[in-house]
Amino acid sequence: MQPYKAFNKRFTRKSLNDIYHKYIYLTPTTGIDGVKADNDFDIDFEISIILRKIANNSYKFSRYKEKLISKGVGKKPRVISIPTVRDRVVLKAIHLVLQDIYPECSKTLVPQLMLDKVKSVVKQPCYKSFIKVDIKEFYPSIDRDKLFKKLFYKVRKNSLRDLISQAISNTTGRVDVDRGVPQGLSISNILAEIYLYDLDFQYTNNENIAYHRYVDDVLVFSTLSNPRPLLDDIIQQFEHLNLECHPCDEINSKTKLGLLNGKFDFLGYYIKDRKLTIKKESIHKIENSLAKIIFSHKHIKQAKLYITRNKLNLRITGCIFEGKRRGWLFYYSQLEDDKILYSLDCTVRKFLKRANLHNDITAKTFSKAHKECSRTVLSNYKYIVNFDEYTIQEKRKLLLQFMEQSKLDALDDSTIRLIFTKKVKHLVKDLEEDLRENS
Repeated sequence: MQPYKAFNKRFTRKSLNDIYHKYIYLTPTTGIDGVKADNDFDIDFEISIILRKIANNSYKFSRYKEKLISKGVGKKPRVISIPTVRDRVVLKAIHLVLQDIYPECSKTLVPQLMLDKVKSVVKQPCYKSFIKVDIKEFYPSIDRDKLFKKLFYKVRKNSLRDLISQAISNTTGRVDVDRGVPQGLSISNILAEIYLYDLDFQYTNNENIAYHRYVDDVLVFSTLSNPRPLLDDIIQQFEHLNLECHPCDEINSKTKLGLLNGKFDFLGYYIKDRKLTIKKESIHKIENSLAKIIFSHKHIKQAKLYITRNKLNLRITGCIFEGKRRGWLFYYSQLEDDKILYSLDCTVRKFLKRANLHNDITAKTFSKAHKECSRTVLSNYKYIVNFDEYTIQEKRKLLLQFMEQSKLDALDDSTIRLIFTKKVKHLVKDLEEDLRENS
């Protein structure tokens, strides 16, 4: 789609209102102004401001709030940029415009689909070796001048150029930086995809290799027994974009190469003898999460068994919400080692027995839920919770865990739906905590 048509399509009152209610409404995130996207937020008034300021080229982004996420001992934390609600509406509109202009960069594989592809390709005997490349400080290292050159080859509309430039160069916290793309913005991923599109295209169309990249992690399967020259070439191509890769020869480097009958990790999975299993760190993380739910029961005043049971089962099976599969087990649905699932089931039983809850709580199992994960039709899920299929009566029943019956009875169905969505969003966010730092 031509840029001016895409821009005019997304920056209308109706489109911005739809964006707010589909992507932003009831999300708990607040920017530097502390304003929430809740029932008190006057979206009609804010859209009027957005449209007026964009029309006269005076729109300015508020400073992004800074959030630091630990990457482990001895590592610099990841800096996440959090915009205000109004700016999030504008940024999401820009994101949709960029998807319209660059459809080839908007279909980035989700990790599960990419791993499904890896699972298939790794078994092909024509591939003899692997290369795993990790880019250092990916988003903060993107060269803005090179990015703008790639972007503005298609984007000729000055108002859109200005908004994108502003969004990228806007201050996070109190520190100004002159390179990189802020992490956490709705436009961050597609900008990174545009930046690397030519490089990805070059290697994806090389018939002697199978090239996969997810953000800053690159995995290549090669027909060569010695892939070192190919590795050097890939690193050099990233260097041309001012992106530095971890050197292969460093001790414990994330950049590696070897034969496919060996072992290596990718996106939280452990690939051994051409089969996908799970990294020990990822297993320990879900075990700690399960333990926290079970052993915290006795420390909660007047704890209810059914609430602890529901939390535990949700953590085990994951759920369906807003048409998406959520949770630890769905992420690791490509697992080819059932022993891990049975071991986790055993761990849950041990935890329940140690907490003296084994006679009161019958937990669901990873092994049974994993079989249901393979179904492609979401409405066929029975063992795994599908919040999208909940009736209004089931929504009221779930909310009874958080509210008194008398208060629930006083609310109409539309209010129940809003509160239900808000509560489930919170539960889903908690599930996703187990999936951080999978690379």
